[in-house]
Amino acid sequence: MNDTRSACLAAALLLSALSAGCGNKSDPGAASTATAAPTGAVPMKPAATATAAAATAGGTKDVALTPLPLKVVMPASEAAPIMDKSRDGTKSVAVSYDEVQSGLNVSEPREKTFADVKKRVKSDAIYPFKRWVQESATSGIEEFSYSGKTGYVAWMWKEVGGKPYVCQSTGMSGVATPEKAQKVLKICETLAAK
Repeated sequence: MNDTRSACLAAALLLSALSAGCGNKSDPGAASTATAAPTGAVPMKPAATATAAAATAGGTKDVALTPLPLKVVMPASEAAPIMDKSRDGTKSVAVSYDEVQSGLNVSEPREKTFADVKKRVKSDAIYPFKRWVQESATSGIEEFSYSGKTGYVAWMWKEVGGKPYVCQSTGMSGVATPEKAQKVLKICETLAAK
């Protein structure tokens, strides 16, 4: 499945090395989610890279989600570059996850509960919600359709240090399978304070 959003993230990371950014205006998923920046162009600023992440036992490494006071644990084989997508006082960080041909985004939520996030997801007019493939009180895998294609988005509400965060998979086409969305949820489960 063509994943334009992941391609944009990859291009932005490459361009950030050249002091350039990648606009996010064509990223309806980011514009339609409370976990991403508001509608419109989103200038992306390079944040710390995963190369500075500490490798740990078991083939994993910690990846700092600066400017959020958080980290996730990713496979050591992942380059896991991150992008600071914060805007208008809302902190948001995306990290590339090549194994699922997408990434994950962690943001400060605008909603008060995960139930509120799920209501917003169901009402998304750009990426029409079809069903929850998997659903719990704090996570879910959404199936949606867009231009005749089916995609999946992983969602998780996680509290760290008494503060809520929303984690979701990225990509304009979502991820290709529920299994790939589940892998994103596994990374989101590792969300912890730095």
